[in-house]
Amino acid sequence: MARPPLELETWGKIRRTTIDGQDVAVCRYRDSDGVTRIMQRRGRTPAEAERNLVKALKKRLAPSGEDLTSNSTVRAAAAKWFTEPERDDLAIATRNRYRQILETIIGKGFGDVRLAEVTVPRVDRFLKRVTQENGAGSAKTTRTLLQHVFALAVRHGAMRANPVRDAGRIMQARKAVTAPSVADVRAMRWIMWAYDVTPDKRGATRSAELGDLFDVFIGTGARTAEVLALRWADVDLESTPATVSIRGTVVIGDDGKVMVQPHPKSDSSRRTLLLPGFATDVLTRRRIDSYCEWVFPSATGTLRWPHNLGRNWREALAGTPYAGLSPRSLRKAVATLLRDVMGVEAAQGQLGHASPAVTRKHYIQPLHVGPDATSALGAWIQSDE
Repeated sequence: MARPPLELETWGKIRRTTIDGQDVAVCRYRDSDGVTRIMQRRGRTPAEAERNLVKALKKRLAPSGEDLTSNSTVRAAAAKWFTEPERDDLAIATRNRYRQILETIIGKGFGDVRLAEVTVPRVDRFLKRVTQENGAGSAKTTRTLLQHVFALAVRHGAMRANPVRDAGRIMQARKAVTAPSVADVRAMRWIMWAYDVTPDKRGATRSAELGDLFDVFIGTGARTAEVLALRWADVDLESTPATVSIRGTVVIGDDGKVMVQPHPKSDSSRRTLLLPGFATDVLTRRRIDSYCEWVFPSATGTLRWPHNLGRNWREALAGTPYAGLSPRSLRKAVATLLRDVMGVEAAQGQLGHASPAVTRKHYIQPLHVGPDATSALGAWIQSDE
């Protein structure tokens, strides 16, 4: 009966012998490619030769510095996953968000756990704690990242299965979509124009230009970061009607500075929008007075920070019935209006979504009035005449 082969990446009995007068330790080793090879090492004594051989065998079995093992920490696995070349294709804002969660939520709350210690119950308890402390949104992103990290560990042979697959789902309460009405938008518009012409606390003229921004928001339905990224090269005032092309978005770079990402949030977000008359008037006036490449620059002519706009926006609406509404609320107002007038597909195209389902779920206020079914329902009771 043939001798059964050694298990993969193991060695057989070590024999001590003498070759050319030197002590040698020899054994059979079945390599990772399945081939059984003879390995030997010399030493000044038989014991030293055996120690040298065992050391060589362990070194051969030890993974390279880039590999993960069951003894690697979750933090090390997460760092390896994040530095893989595929991550370079992520949008800058997405990379920053992932890095933040990997370094803070995962790194501080689960990072020192060894991959061999990661179990479904431990992952489940961790995600429940993240949900309670950081909210369901952050917990969902954390779950997604852990699933990717552990999938990498499985591919490296450091884990047998991905424990995230069997962890409990994260339930997030769905908020009903509410959009400002036409009357609300008109009232907010006048509030923004009034804010621009009212001196600040020092008596100085404001440079927020919220009125102009507001008109472009409601005239396009574009995202705040898309509007702030607009260059005059993206605006065509000669065409009829005038257009703006969404080609990029403002993000905070790895160095903490504001910059334009040369592509918008998604492929479907790259679009050209036709402008209504009031938005065309705003941009025409601004083009005449422009002094830099940006359509809505900062007070010094540089790229404008979204955080600064947000602060001005909140200050303008403070103490009004619309306090708490953000520019994103205007996207909902645009989507809802276009749904009522032109249909969901028109709203989807205007906002730059990949599918009508996204627009309907997150941006369009549901209709609460049923169809005119009076004639159809009247068929239940018909006159005998």
